[in-house]
Amino acid sequence: MSVEAVFLTYGKRKSGKDFISVLLKQILDSEFGQTALRRISDPLKEEYAVQKGLHSAAELKTDGPLKEVYRAEMIKFGEDLRVKDSGYFCRQASSNLPQTTKFLLITDCRRPTDLDYFKDNFKRVFTIAVVADLEVRTSRGFVFTSGIDDAESECALDGYAADATIDNSGIDDDSLKAFLRHIVTELLN
Repeated sequence: MSVEAVFLTYGKRKSGKDFISVLLKQILDSEFGQTALRRISDPLKEEYAVQKGLHSAAELKTDGPLKEVYRAEMIKFGEDLRVKDSGYFCRQASSNLPQTTKFLLITDCRRPTDLDYFKDNFKRVFTIAVVADLEVRTSRGFVFTSGIDDAESECALDGYAADATIDNSGIDDDSLKAFLRHIVTELLN
């Protein structure tokens, strides 16, 4: 298996990273080749759930209330593992890809070490920042939480020069898809 390119998305909470990534996957799948969509946070949440004796990590992977109850503790859990091995969760998120995978799409990069891992392990890597106005993020349920929204897990990539930036502040879906299609075409050519 040889992944042709990796797309890394990042942005603040409630900016719409997952929404943009799903649209991006649809475009890649239909026009360029099979894409595996992965999240760095999924293996973290799975390991955390086991450690805490939670029945399932599934609710931690949603925007549900349980995730918010454990968010600060999960961040610390992840940070402690990253101190020992900064690529730990990136490696898990990019392993066991289907043989037909042409593109890998990681939806939730948070730190320069995440970006570095993929740049060090794949030939073509593109970064996509997802931004949204605070008012829009608030309408999606964002509430500033000290110790989380001002911590490394939310701020480490502030000011990072992405290959592309998507403003997800309320553009209609058709315009957004057209813009994403344009970005992907430009990046891959």
